[in-house]
Amino acid sequence: MKMNKTLAAALAIVTASTLGLSGCGSAGGDVKKTADGKVQITMWHGFSEADGKTLEGIVDSFNKSQDKYQIDAQLQPWTTIGETMVTKVTSGDGPDFVTTGADNGQGWSIDGTFQCVSDFYDDPAYETKNYIPNVVDQITFDIDGSQEKCAVPMGYAPTAVWYNTDMWKAAGLTEADYPKTWDQLLEVAKKLTKGKQQYGIALPDVTMAPFLKGNGSGLYTTEGKVSVNTPENKAFLQQIREFYKGGYSLSGMDETAARESFESGQSAMVIVGPWEDQAATDKGIPHDVFQVPNGNGTYVFPNGSKGSNTGSTGLYWWVTSQVKDDDVKKGIYEFYKWYNNHDNQIIWSLGSAYPPNNTTVTEEDLSERPLIAKISQYTDNSFIPIAGLKGGFGDVLATVDTLTSNAARTDDDIQGLLDEAEQKISGYLEEYAED
Repeated sequence: MKMNKTLAAALAIVTASTLGLSGCGSAGGDVKKTADGKVQITMWHGFSEADGKTLEGIVDSFNKSQDKYQIDAQLQPWTTIGETMVTKVTSGDGPDFVTTGADNGQGWSIDGTFQCVSDFYDDPAYETKNYIPNVVDQITFDIDGSQEKCAVPMGYAPTAVWYNTDMWKAAGLTEADYPKTWDQLLEVAKKLTKGKQQYGIALPDVTMAPFLKGNGSGLYTTEGKVSVNTPENKAFLQQIREFYKGGYSLSGMDETAARESFESGQSAMVIVGPWEDQAATDKGIPHDVFQVPNGNGTYVFPNGSKGSNTGSTGLYWWVTSQVKDDDVKKGIYEFYKWYNNHDNQIIWSLGSAYPPNNTTVTEEDLSERPLIAKISQYTDNSFIPIAGLKGGFGDVLATVDTLTSNAARTDDDIQGLLDEAEQKISGYLEEYAED
């Protein structure tokens, strides 16, 4: 029941897709085959728009490329993946493999819902040497005292600062004015502000976990110790409160509202993932992009670095525990190789706006979408905002959203807000550590 509570909250932040399809995978060692003798493998995903069509095209080309395996790609709402997958997999009526985030994937890897796939990485035939190390590192978990790679990159997207080039030019700014620090970013936003006519940046006062890491001490350390209640975080929250009060961004926005503000021409900048490229184009907003500048935070990321304000959406492929047959697992691994090869990663990036997972894809390969190629350069400095948890992702997310939104929208004592957040996060970490 704890897991269900967590998953419902976690997947609530993901846009729900269209009606899902029913189906079952290869439970209990029973291998299902198609009429022409192919091993049938069930995959769940939640992509319902252009990215979904692109994925379906890659699946179709895989199915036609060989005569051993048939991938049955089933579109499911993201909420279905979050709320029912564990039950379905346990009963043998779920997917053989699925795409979902690393934020909840760690808990499912620890509890056995997902199988780790270190053997996939160990086999040079699968060409994982071409994967981006930082993306792989974020699904490398401690499983019973052993460091295991538990998933395969699917769609990993760093955030970036998107800006209206006309507004930028009108303010007398050039590429030389790209901010190098978080404080400089806020100063640039002030220059772009024109009263209530034009805000410098559309900055949501929720989903700020990356900025608490980049500018403060984060929520908890990589060792699982609570780190939210610190002078560094207090200073950051005070800075943000003053920024909103100064009228340089509207407060009370989530990411959707922030994007709407940018796409309507109300705000000059927004921090979001690569899908903003097409959205801004569709709305007629002239735009470009630069990297989210680092802060002076004390939080230490798993790779030992500090200061990154670049969050990411980290979707991966996961093999479920209902896969008992080597033929099914082999077929999944062959699809992973196919999906992440050079040519298909070009197709995926151009069709979905996600940067490529394969390091052999060049800027020239993505020349049709140069800003996606530009964003791919930010992957090495990006991190999944809330990660490293056995469970409680949704609870921690809700707590940090309450903390930052109250700091932005109210005059409540910031120290009191931090005290409350510390108590709640400590409780969640202790609760799930016992599972």
